[in-house]
Amino acid sequence: MTSSDQWNEDPWDHVRPDDASETDGMIPDLRRYSKQILLGLAAATVLFIGWAGWRVRDLADQVRTDDAVAAPVENGVVEVQVVFPEGFTVAQMASRLERDAPGFTAADVDAVLARNALTAPFRPEGITSYEGLLFPALYRVASYETEEDVLIRMIEEMRTRALSNDIEVAAQRLGRTPYEILIIASLIEKEVKVADERAIVSRVIHNRLELDMELQIDASLYYQAPADASFSDLKAADSPYNVYVRKGLPPTPIANPGEASLIAAMNPADNPAEDDPLCAARNRREKSETCRVLFYVLSDAEGRHAFATTYRLHERNVAAAQEAGILP
Repeated sequence: MTSSDQWNEDPWDHVRPDDASETDGMIPDLRRYSKQILLGLAAATVLFIGWAGWRVRDLADQVRTDDAVAAPVENGVVEVQVVFPEGFTVAQMASRLERDAPGFTAADVDAVLARNALTAPFRPEGITSYEGLLFPALYRVASYETEEDVLIRMIEEMRTRALSNDIEVAAQRLGRTPYEILIIASLIEKEVKVADERAIVSRVIHNRLELDMELQIDASLYYQAPADASFSDLKAADSPYNVYVRKGLPPTPIANPGEASLIAAMNPADNPAEDDPLCAARNRREKSETCRVLFYVLSDAEGRHAFATTYRLHERNVAAAQEAGILP
């Protein structure tokens, strides 16, 4: 090849079939630099993906908590989520607020309630307790709020839920006041562990009240009692919450009920029909009376109850629970 032929050669020409060279039509230096650039970009991409994944995991670890999530919002305000379980007492709610909301204290909650200045719907004249009037749920509590602000929201939420479920209409239908419905709901909340038993326990309570029988509900005995108090001592105690010796409802709710228990208190199950096993099991003398469900006792370790329409049948259920090791 002459020098003029070299000068006129197109360096970007495609490889010819008869060309012995291994070139791909790109001058060697440019090809080498292109490969280096591509390798560099690939390495940078791998490094970036690894770094991004590490940052995501790090951020997730920073915001993950067991019981509450803090979230910064506008103007530097911080919010936390506080969960108040159904059946918590006012004292337990105060402790939970102190535990999960920085800056809040149970002592300040007690001080607000002791002033008795918060409007409490449904509460009759002369009652100073706020038990049963705070709706248990998940609340977002902001750093600028006070204990009083949170309590007002919880009271308003209970009022809203009660009214939305027609508590006033239900109370009139059942011959009760709205406050008595809240008391019954609190008893159901503390006594029932299995959801489908709420309505029938509600029926037991309403039946015993109508017949002027002692309620004999254990949960009421334990309300505000010393932690080490024995069951036998509580049954003998002269307490307004001892519904083994006092007829009627306790003077206040014994906990803050959730909506399901509130609905059950307003809508007790029907009494069983005459051909229902609970009624059919009665003897001839017992069948002379109206069949009503009046008794219940624990029947298994999951918290289910056995119900009875007469004391004789109730004793049979108690014996079965003792034989199964459910009762002492």
